[in-house]
Amino acid sequence: QGDGRVTFVVLDNARIHHGIEQATLDRWLVQHRMVLFYLPTYSPELNLIEMVWKHAKYHWRRFITWTRETLDAEISALLGGYGDKFQINFS
Repeated sequence: QGDGRVTFVVLDNARIHHGIEQATLDRWLVQHRMVLFYLPTYSPELNLIEMVWKHAKYHWRRFITWTRETLDAEISALLGGYGDKFQINFS
């Protein structure tokens, strides 16, 4: 990251993401040229990882052994298909 660009880190509003003292966090973020961006509360449709958790819970939880390669391929296919093949719909 020696090119001077700032890195944006997107987080949901889970309590664990707010557990570090603000002054300590601010110093670390400035030192590492990072900015935190929190998603709005109760907006899982904006958080792609929610799609992975939902798929894991309802489709991948069969009684089989997953290799790292198989799981990596499944996640790549899932995230690659976001928008046409897969969507987040919590209604």
